[in-house]
Parts: sequence; structure tokens; C-alpha cells
Amino acid sequence: MDKGTVTSAEMTANAPLVLVVDDHAVVRSGCRQLLEPPMSRFRVVEASDGPSARAELSRHDPDIIVADLNMPGTPSGLDLLRELTGEGRRVVVLTMHETPSVAARCLELGAAAYVTKSDAPDALIEAVETVARGGRWLSADLARDLAMSPRQPDLSEREADIMDILAQTADLEEVGRQLGISYKTVANTLVRLRNRYGVRRTADLVRVALQRRQGL
Repeated sequence: MDKGTVTSAEMTANAPLVLVVDDHAVVRSGCRQLLEPPMSRFRVVEASDGPSARAELSRHDPDIIVADLNMPGTPSGLDLLRELTGEGRRVVVLTMHETPSVAARCLELGAAAYVTKSDAPDALIEAVETVARGGRWLSADLARDLAMSPRQPDLSEREADIMDILAQTADLEEVGRQLGISYKTVANTLVRLRNRYGVRRTADLVRVALQRRQGL
């Protein structure tokens, strides 16, 4: 064989590695069929929940992660997404949620692409290819819906964290404990958030936080 010839096995061995995280085996299998040759050019490893995803990250250090939002072993998919993107990893969200506010929150947390499970199969290939080139991907329909949906208030990272924890507990002391900040800091931040969301009571803000967490 010519020394300059690259075999298909060598091409596969050098292909970008994708970690697919989903608790449904049929979804993981479908992603593998789409992303590996002959459909595409990636290598794929799988994880079924948060803990196994962390183990695969340590074992393989993948180039790209395709992750569902509803995942066993994590408080919420957004928590896992925040963890993954916080390490500078490129994440493609693959989810059943078609609500623009959920997509907006994922992009806000650093997701590089957002694909819904109702999209055509080629959409996943296109999204992963785009992210592999350093780009970002969103379907045309969802991009249009995001552009037309009412704009949500821009939150700082601290404000977003407080809203996320507030959705789990209405106890301001517990919010402060989890974030390592004082009760006064939490209370002052809630005043700003109530004004920003146009609600008068903390109970109303908790309801907003719950809706925000659920993507409503």
C-alpha cells in the first residue's frame, strides 16, 4: 500500500469523538447510526445518565457532547448542561422540548446547538458537523420562533442561579446556603428580579422560576 494512502480504519480512528447522553437506548442507537460511517464521519460513545456521562468524560475526553435535557442522576438537564459547558465543552442539546424559552435558556448556558427530536434526522448530522467546525446551529423554524417570542429579561449568572434554586425551594436561606451568599444578598437580588419580571410578591417570582425551569 502507498505510504501516503490513508485507510478507512485510520480515518475512523482519527475522527472526532462524540459522547451521546440519553436515557433511552433506542435514541443512543439512532444517534450512533447517524453520526458514524457511512452516514457521517464521527466516532460515538454512549452514556445513559449523569453519573455515566461524567465517567465517559473522564475516560474519553470527547470533542462534542450530544445530550438530552431530561436525564436520570441529575437535578435537572439544565444543571448538567451548565456543568458541561462550564468546562468549555461543545454541547449539542437533543431534546423533546420545542419551546423557544427552553432553547433560549440552553443557548444562554452555552449550548452550541439545539436539536429537537421532531427534527429530521439530517438535522442532527448538520448540527454536529457545524459544531465540529466551531460554529453554532439552530433550526430555521426555532430561530424564527425565538425571534418572534417575547424577550425574557437578561439575567446575570448569579441571578440565573438564584432563579434555578428558587424553583426548587422557596426558602431564601437555603438559596443563600447553596450559593454561599448571605440572606441579605438573596433578598436584595429578589427585589431586582421582581421588578424585572413585573411581579409584586416573592411567591409570584417562585411561580415564574418554576415556569422558567420547565420552559413554559
